[in-house]
Amino acid sequence: MRTITLPALGSFITGQGGYLGAIIRGAAADGSQDYAVIVPEEEGAELKDVAWSQEYAIIEGASSKTDGAANTASMAAAGLELAKHITSLELHGHKDWYLPSAGELRALSANVSDLFHFDDYYWSSTQYSRYFAWCQDFECGGSYNVGKGYELRARPVRKIPLSHFNA
Repeated sequence: MRTITLPALGSFITGQGGYLGAIIRGAAADGSQDYAVIVPEEEGAELKDVAWSQEYAIIEGASSKTDGAANTASMAAAGLELAKHITSLELHGHKDWYLPSAGELRALSANVSDLFHFDDYYWSSTQYSRYFAWCQDFECGGSYNVGKGYELRARPVRKIPLSHFNA
């Protein structure tokens, strides 16, 4: 068995566009690999006062609690402005940013809450229903579903394979 040496959570990862925010287990059932979630430096990355969606509809493919990249791709394909903005970002030379899933946001709240504003809630890419999507409170650590038209903060993330840390 191979051992990977990881830097401390919250460490800046040179060349990866941000900070190590969490380690997420891949879903064994679908063969996906474990990965690291990278949180970009705040400047130019975080959105304030943005709605998840202005219309109330089920977005097919945007209900995963673990796969933020797939949720965001589905949101963008459905024309949601938040997702289109995030998927168009180029930050620190990387273009693979996405809105984290509810599960990824919970992991970020548990590991690196100091990288987020305590006084606001952050959108996840995980919808709850036609009218609601999941968000994360970084002050108290709670996850809630709120109306998609509410204006909250949003912060993109990207993922990198754990094999990156073997290099």
